[in-house]
Amino acid sequence: MPARDTDLLDPATLSGLGNLSLMAKMAVEGFLSGMHRSLFHGFGTEFLQYRNYTPGEDLKYLDWKVYARSDRLYTKVYEEETNMNCYVLLDASASMDYQGTDAPVSKIQYARMAAACIAYLAQRQGDNLGLFAYGEHVREALEPGHRSGQFDRFLKSLVRAKPEGTAAHDALLNSLSLRLRQRGIVVYISDMLEAEDSLPQALAKFRFRHCDVLAIQVLDPDEENLPHPSVSRFQDIESGKEIVAWPEAVRARYREDMDRFLGKLKKGFSGAQIDYLQVNTRASLGLTIAHYLSRREAR
Repeated sequence: MPARDTDLLDPATLSGLGNLSLMAKMAVEGFLSGMHRSLFHGFGTEFLQYRNYTPGEDLKYLDWKVYARSDRLYTKVYEEETNMNCYVLLDASASMDYQGTDAPVSKIQYARMAAACIAYLAQRQGDNLGLFAYGEHVREALEPGHRSGQFDRFLKSLVRAKPEGTAAHDALLNSLSLRLRQRGIVVYISDMLEAEDSLPQALAKFRFRHCDVLAIQVLDPDEENLPHPSVSRFQDIESGKEIVAWPEAVRARYREDMDRFLGKLKKGFSGAQIDYLQVNTRASLGLTIAHYLSRREAR
């Protein structure tokens, strides 16, 4: 029996393909085929769109017919003006390597698949594509470009970024924001653990540089629900510290703390005008694609 469209976007199905390029193509094309064409106004490189006229712009790009009908000034934007830089920032610290027993993939595998889908979509639209992966330092740095083979270079860098060490969010995101030479969209992918106080402010620096920002938080189902039924040993994968606990006795408090943590992230990102998406490693990749398209359209 043929797979349904929703099956094609399931991380368990996609991870079984083994090839990131093929996976991204199947996920994105499968998602796009189920959407109405009108949803993609402004996405294709051949589509002509309008924006409000800004005083001082060249008058030859004004659409006088639209002005005659609406008494409003609109500038015509051609395909070469719609191309932009798409920067994917990946947290490749050790905590991203976690995979619970009920999860089809690890957090880093899900993050790679999400990044590959976004990259495939970006190059499909003719946008410049770049990748920066970091832990304690920048591990992979692919400057934005759209020349032949850029998508393949992106995928190779993505695979080379092994999750290890701690994440120096503040220092590295500040450094990366200074490397951006052109406005565009920043897609940040991380589990964001213990970074609810710093990440909104750190990513806001990309907003100051006139970039649209989508922050994708990838969590394992274990981290959301603490489902372990018996006494368990928990280890901090980055620091190595361990505790032994009976989950049933601490689950209610854990969920309260988790809700507080997620609420603080959501509030911080909202205040910084950053789009925030929380997913777990069982979630359909279609949700990630849809949010990227939403931010692309909002720009």
